[in-house]
Amino acid sequence: MSETIEELKAKISEYEKRMGIGHEDPAKKGYLVLVKILNQQNEFLDSFSIKSKIASDEKADITAYKNAKDLWENLPKMISSVSTLRMELKMDGEEKKEEVQGPISPQSIALNYRK
Repeated sequence: MSETIEELKAKISEYEKRMGIGHEDPAKKGYLVLVKILNQQNEFLDSFSIKSKIASDEKADITAYKNAKDLWENLPKMISSVSTLRMELKMDGEEKKEEVQGPISPQSIALNYRK
């Protein structure tokens, strides 16, 4: 094989895209899209005024109210879904290291009992 390093890197990148691994993981990209949508919904609802939309007789305001209502009613489910997905994909950054339990002795039990 007389392929250069650049050609091999290009092949690896193509295989990663096809297999959905590395930086090309579609699940992680999907998670980031969901977070982006959730942020947009939060921004929209944060600036939304129910009072002005309900008091208005304009059809556009009534439609905007109905759309906003759909968003806020589904918001808890969306937040739960994003949170669950974040944990499944381990998107919290570094995983927390599990504490390794040392040997148990009568002295260590006595020390922990006093605390």
